[in-house]
Amino acid sequence: MRWRSASVTAFSCAVLLAGCGGGNANQTKPRPRPPRIPADVAQRLAAEADLIARAQPGSCTARAAAARLQAEALEAIQSHRVPPRYQEPLMSAANGLVARLSVCAEPTRKDDEKKHEKKKHGKDH
Repeated sequence: MRWRSASVTAFSCAVLLAGCGGGNANQTKPRPRPPRIPADVAQRLAAEADLIARAQPGSCTARAAAARLQAEALEAIQSHRVPPRYQEPLMSAANGLVARLSVCAEPTRKDDEKKHEKKKHGKDH
């Protein structure tokens, strides 16, 4: 599922950029620095987003990581560690991931056995 990887990657980049700030070196007059997400918060959120991106699509691992990401984002917002300008986009992205990954289906032992049986009874049998 490419859309999920793309959305998780975009989410990770947004968190990291928000945590690092930004600026243009060619400006003559210094502008006020944008508010920052503390590095430890940004790193935790990015790590969960990376775990979601690496997980098997539709897996319970991905769903659990999305739920952790949502909980960590909410905790960071409630503890005033996320500047107001980033709160809505952060929670919106986290909620969107949880909604898209609301159902999981880990392979059952019977599914694994069926796959094994199909391999055994291929062209040679």
